[in-house]
Amino acid sequence: MDPFAVQAEFKFVKELPKTKRNLEEQARIEAQERQHEEFKKQEKKMSEEQQQRLKAEEWERAKHKQEIEKKRLEEDRRKREEVQQRSTLEGRLAKLIADLNSNNTNSEVTLSGIDMGPARWRILAEALETNISLKELHLVKKGISDDDGEELMTRLKKNFTLEKLELQGNNLGKSTGRVVGELLEINDTMKYIDLEGNDLYDKDLKDISGIVSIAEGIKKNTCLVTLNLSSCNLDNQCGKLLADALKVNEVIIHFDFRRNDFDLDTVREINHYLQRNKELYDKERMMEWNERKSAHKEDEYMEMLEITLQQEHMKKVNIMGREEATKQEKVMRWEEERLKKDIEMKREMDKLMNEAKKRQESGKKKGKRHGGKKK
Repeated sequence: MDPFAVQAEFKFVKELPKTKRNLEEQARIEAQERQHEEFKKQEKKMSEEQQQRLKAEEWERAKHKQEIEKKRLEEDRRKREEVQQRSTLEGRLAKLIADLNSNNTNSEVTLSGIDMGPARWRILAEALETNISLKELHLVKKGISDDDGEELMTRLKKNFTLEKLELQGNNLGKSTGRVVGELLEINDTMKYIDLEGNDLYDKDLKDISGIVSIAEGIKKNTCLVTLNLSSCNLDNQCGKLLADALKVNEVIIHFDFRRNDFDLDTVREINHYLQRNKELYDKERMMEWNERKSAHKEDEYMEMLEITLQQEHMKKVNIMGREEATKQEKVMRWEEERLKKDIEMKREMDKLMNEAKKRQESGKKKGKRHGGKKK
């Protein structure tokens, strides 16, 4: 085809009369061209995004692999450290670990005066996990880090014997707070937890996950009576979460939240729920006291009834004894009378026999005398 003809034809198309129909057709063609160009751009963009996504996925896999390897190396290091520490344990700590493992501790234990470190905390936490003899554990101002606190609380989630835990004045943070909340959700023996002086809320990162977890745990817990969160760096947002939790929880009666940044309304709301819980607690204790009193009266009644029955039984035994004695006495008298009668009868028989014998002998003598005179 002649290029001049094509050019002329193209020029002819461009110079069509500007009728309404031609204008609409031209607009349609231009719209199709724009749509085609947009499709190409989208296709190119999707291709680039897909490549970026593939690269991101590959990077995530590599990162995950690195994290797994890092975690494995960290676990190996921790195990070696624990083995080394176990071999050097001595004194009170060594005895405590042995007693925990054998369930032979006192009901109350404190680590005051014992030097601790990350490996030793892990060894202690492992021993606490399955212990059933310890009731109260005091770990006040021992410099426990957030990581060590998280490990300790994770182990204690499987302990259903401990009733009191004091962690005042350590370096616990949001990670420990999260596990404390998880523990509260499932634990039915812990009655007292003291976390005073630990920064459970990370204000720099605006991370309230630890307090959120504790609040959720409070909602589901039915055993905890005392909770101390004073001086824990909490703001009013944390206070509202805890107030909402106490609205559901009817067991906690002692909640120390002093030296935190709660507003007046939040403080009043918390105190309202605590007062409600205290009234419920007192009512339950009164009912228990009345039940014990009633049970005590019933025990006294049953004891008196048993004594009365025993007395009645003894009376019957005595009566039966007397009746038996009377009966025996009658039998003995009857036997005695019968024996006397037998003796008297025998005497009479002997007397009669003697008299008969005498008469017989007397008759024989008379017969002899009469026979002599005839001769």
